[in-house]
Amino acid sequence: MRRTAVALGAGVLVLASCSSTGSGQSVVPNSGQAAVSEAFRVSQQEIADDVSLVLEGLGQPPGEPPAGLASVTTERIVLYRLIDSYAEANGIEVTRTEAEQGLEELAAANGGQDALREAALGAGIPEEALERTVRTNLLVTGIGAGIDPSGDVAAQVEAARVALSEYSESIDVAVAPRYGTWDDQTLAIIPGSSLTESSGQEQATP
Repeated sequence: MRRTAVALGAGVLVLASCSSTGSGQSVVPNSGQAAVSEAFRVSQQEIADDVSLVLEGLGQPPGEPPAGLASVTTERIVLYRLIDSYAEANGIEVTRTEAEQGLEELAAANGGQDALREAALGAGIPEEALERTVRTNLLVTGIGAGIDPSGDVAAQVEAARVALSEYSESIDVAVAPRYGTWDDQTLAIIPGSSLTESSGQEQATP
């Protein structure tokens, strides 16, 4: 199995503790879309389904999610899609066996499957998304190793972050205004104003 740095987290590069120029956000999300780009789309329904799994795992009733959970979920799923898209374009793959082994390592490092599940839910990641999250982490490792094969894990993760930042800009990633604004440099959502979030507006404006 390739060298990895598998740890639980929901921020940039998902589990990493795991060039071109953009065209000015010419792609914008319409009603029903949580995020769009020239390479992928993320629907509001996909975000709602993932949030429901988190609430169910936490034993909370369905309905209005805790503040920020939808934005955190959108950011995570955009990262999934962004990293998948870059990896596919560059011939980087992770096998199902590698992902399963990585998940076993992650569970062992967190005190077992139950402890991992609780830690993941606390980070806004449902149990059903753990294998995909590990797979994404391994893709980041593979991207970084391809760019900086002699570097340590930290150097490779940084190399991957820079490459993904440039790729994000090149494909015009954008999220619905209710979540904030996608930042290519940090690969994260910058929260919008409370007025924007409360309006429920789905159509992005230039």
